Amino acid sequence: MKIYRITVKPVSPFGTPLKGDTIFGHFCWQAAENPDLLQGGLEDCLSTYRQEPFAVFSSAWPLLCENGTDVYALPRPAGIDIAPSSSSPADRRQRIVQHKADKKKKWLLVDSELAVNLTRERFKSDSQLFDLFMENHDNDSVGDLRLLPENEKRLSSPVVQAHNAINRLTMSTGSGEFAPFSHDNIQFLPGLELIIFVAVNEAVLGREQLQNGFENIGSWGFGRDASSGLGRFTVASVLEQPWPVNGGGSKGCWTLGPCVPQADSFSLCHAVPFTRFGRHGSTLARSANPFKKPVIMADEGAVLYPQDTADIWRKPYIGTAAVGVSAVDEKTVTQGYSLYLPV
Repeated sequence: MKIYRITVKPVSPFGTPLKGDTIFGHFCWQAAENPDLLQGGLEDCLSTYRQEPFAVFSSAWPLLCENGTDVYALPRPAGIDIAPSSSSPADRRQRIVQHKADKKKKWLLVDSELAVNLTRERFKSDSQLFDLFMENHDNDSVGDLRLLPENEKRLSSPVVQAHNAINRLTMSTGSGEFAPFSHDNIQFLPGLELIIFVAVNEAVLGREQLQNGFENIGSWGFGRDASSGLGRFTVASVLEQPWPVNGGGSKGCWTLGPCVPQADSFSLCHAVPFTRFGRHGSTLARSANPFKKPVIMADEGAVLYPQDTADIWRKPYIGTAAVGVSAVDEKTVTQGYSLYLPV
């Protein structure tokens, strides 16, 4: 499989996080509407998806610049603690304060060659990523963001959007189902770019088709409330991405998207459980039952230790497809695969 790095630039708030399985669903709907997007068509690709996925999408992660070179801010590997520094304070109280600060460092910076370095300096907090972003942007482009208090310095923030449900008999809002309500959306910093990794079967999906699909998703909108303007982005580039070809002595697989691990393949798993309450899109959203069955996954940033590393390193992804999730379309599948990096 060939692996690409897709760079996207948000131009509106998002109502749905850019997680790998949701991105896969959006791309499948693009293929359903455009038969030329996948060689052989979507149905043929999905018929063999459990044995050989035609594409595996990661979640979206911040693309930053450090000392003039690209770096990726990826989720801190689960179950891996930050080692104490050689200059750890002798005072017990100060060590506790340092430990609490380390717990806030939920990101790991990785260079563009994806060489994972687990030294203390590569772990970053939200505010540290914010400062790194600001170092490479002038005051005109980021406005007054530098004046934010420390606890609000982050690359994305929740924003509340009010909605009204109108009673067409009275032409006004009211109580019960017509009461005003609000939704939490995701607002990214202006100028921030996100990267999405995708492994594709070149015989089925090429670079040009991949870019066309993402440009359409960005134009129509991603996720909830896309019809009201949310989830818009532009595609900056689609480039080949070097990927580690073997474990290099590593023992664990660090996932870059939610996944459903294969049964009996891992001796240990450090992960935060994530439940996907899926919903059909497009025409099936108007079916008798648009909601899918819940799928429990290991969330992005999980570290899984395979029993047979030689077999795992042969492919850039782990996991399996989740099937039987729909009551209205038996062919529906959920991406339970995830790209990973050896750690």
